[in-house]
Amino acid sequence: MAATLGALLANSAVLGQDAGASAAPPAREQSKSASARQRTEGAGAAPAASARRQRELQAEQRELKAKLGQLKKSLASAEAAHSEAADALAASESAISAANRHLQQLAAARRQLEQRIAELQSREREVAAAQNTHTSALGLTLRSELALSERPELQALVDPEAAAHGGYDSAYLDWVVRARLHRIGELHDRRAELSGLASESMQRSAELEKIVADERSSRAQLLREETARRATLARLAREIATQRRSVASLERDDARLGTLIDQIGKVLADQARRRAAGHSRGSTQARSEGAEERTLATRESEHFEPPATTHFARLRGKLLLPVQGQIGSRFGAPRLSEDGQPQAGAPPWKGLFIRAPAGSPVHAVAAGRVVFADWLRGFGNLMILDHGEGFLSVYADNETLLHGVGEEVENDEVIAEVGNTGGNAQSGLYFEMRFQGRPFDPLGWAVAR
Repeated sequence: MAATLGALLANSAVLGQDAGASAAPPAREQSKSASARQRTEGAGAAPAASARRQRELQAEQRELKAKLGQLKKSLASAEAAHSEAADALAASESAISAANRHLQQLAAARRQLEQRIAELQSREREVAAAQNTHTSALGLTLRSELALSERPELQALVDPEAAAHGGYDSAYLDWVVRARLHRIGELHDRRAELSGLASESMQRSAELEKIVADERSSRAQLLREETARRATLARLAREIATQRRSVASLERDDARLGTLIDQIGKVLADQARRRAAGHSRGSTQARSEGAEERTLATRESEHFEPPATTHFARLRGKLLLPVQGQIGSRFGAPRLSEDGQPQAGAPPWKGLFIRAPAGSPVHAVAAGRVVFADWLRGFGNLMILDHGEGFLSVYADNETLLHGVGEEVENDEVIAEVGNTGGNAQSGLYFEMRFQGRPFDPLGWAVAR
């Protein structure tokens, strides 16, 4: 299983590395005397290289998703002897997360289309008004042209002397004719634009109708999945609650998440070292093994503080907790039994449990990249963000995951929605922060929002 995780997360790290490389600005020209032909060739090569890099990234992302599927199968096979009732929720909770995310994407697309349709309608009104203005102006031009064309004959009869100055009138008539042609051209352009706007408006309206239909279908699917989940919870409520209080089950959950995070941290650190210094495989492996030993040793102690020399450490005290709510369990605190007493032999809390209503937004504590987004036994819909320099943040028990593996997220961006997945009895967010796989107290770094 560790080998599978390592291979999976190595691809995740490569994905982030390549995404960063593709976003890097081109190097500044070293010689201002380069010929125009060289600059043109360079400009032409850049889009082709960018498109090729994009195709490679898409292929790597498809491969990463395929390996995620293989990982889920290997995890299920390795833990078959410890089957838990909460696993019956996996399919419905994953489907609910996917349906909610799809609904949010549809809603965003619908808002964009509605805005575009409103813009088209506004532009149609403007073009129609301009068309009326040009039509009126064209009528005035025609009347002026007619009047000037008849004027020389009348002047010759009434005032022969004034008719001698007809050259000026002729020049003005030429100007009027040119103005008429210009108005005719503008009127034609406005009519063409109005026709194009009407066509695009009809197309966007058809797209909007399809999105609305997709939303109805997705909501119906969501209701079916929620009904299935409620039935499963009702049928297995007692068994799920018993297993969640089991010391053996808690230890397995703790070890499962710890192994996953250790692999993520180790692979990301190895990738960073290879990029920075190109160390040999042997020395990298030796340092990785040493880091794993330090991590395991650190788990035996309850408190650990990351070094203050990292860039991320500058954010200490400035971060906001990912969700607004009441802290129910704190880092390092013992697990409690039903009677409120410490549960003997159970692992202490490695993070915080923040009580919050289902559907509440979950924010990223800092900018980062998604390195895990899937259902995990004991933690429900789980997301892990990589913030660089060995720092990871963990968000569990979510109802909905709004981002996928490899996606970049901004500081304080909404990345998930609160739930009670994984068999949890109450809605809220389980949140951890780790440095090189080692958990540390989030309350020493983040404050309530």
